[in-house]
Amino acid sequence: MAKKRRRRRKKNHRVYALVTLVLAIAIIVIGFGLLFYVQKIEVSGNDYTENEVITESMQKDTLSFNSVYLLVKYRFLKHDTPKSLDSMKVSLKSPWTVKVTVKEKTIIGYLDEGSEYAYFDKDGKIVHKSTELRDGVPGIEGIDAGSTKLYQKMKVKSHKLLQAILNVAVEVKNYNLTPDRIVYEDDGINLYFGAICVQLGTDITTEKMAQISPIIAKLEGKSGVLHLEYYENDSNVITFSEEEADGSSEDDTTSEDDATLEDDTTSEDSPDDSYGTSDFQGTYYGE
Repeated sequence: MAKKRRRRRKKNHRVYALVTLVLAIAIIVIGFGLLFYVQKIEVSGNDYTENEVITESMQKDTLSFNSVYLLVKYRFLKHDTPKSLDSMKVSLKSPWTVKVTVKEKTIIGYLDEGSEYAYFDKDGKIVHKSTELRDGVPGIEGIDAGSTKLYQKMKVKSHKLLQAILNVAVEVKNYNLTPDRIVYEDDGINLYFGAICVQLGTDITTEKMAQISPIIAKLEGKSGVLHLEYYENDSNVITFSEEEADGSSEDDTTSEDDATLEDDTTSEDSPDDSYGTSDFQGTYYGE
């Protein structure tokens, strides 16, 4: 009898210990779940991607209510991100507040589709559509992209032409230029800064793009054509054909005056429209 009682006590102790352990684990799990239950997701770094798009993409999993799970998932596990983003960085501001810092794909231009604007990145992929026109983003004209779809690449018949347009738009962004339009025309690709047209021709180089900013600053208030289509790094010749009040213009690229100016000789009575090499690479000759 005594042995049976001892066995019962041991069995009861084991059951009690097991129940206690299970309850403890349950309390820890429930406490962990309640403490790290996501109550708020703070998003920063986004400009055109809406907060809801980002937060909804994070809460698709069954465990996404837990902040620790989200932290582990976006740091160590494979995950999807909205297609308008380059990256997402997740951290915990508090056990119940998740902080998300995102980096969007850079917009370099847009297409005017009538009812809305289609904004694209350096790869020609449409990353945003809106009825609002964004400041500082150049419009693209002269190419037929057909009907564009969000998160898909523009469909232009000539891949070479599309790539040339994208290259120019990227360089415009890199040099902090703010043209109103980037236009493909018969004579090549042109940039329009208000009433000034910058002709780049068909051979787009970084040397050409580097000349634009300092010259445009000197041409404020004027209208006409800045000729960069024939510029080469070793030619040092850039001309500007200014339009007269009646709309007429005079082309000086082949005049004898240009030959004189090219030799750095100017009349004392003529205005000095030349720049030193400290301003830009090359020599600018105004009309």
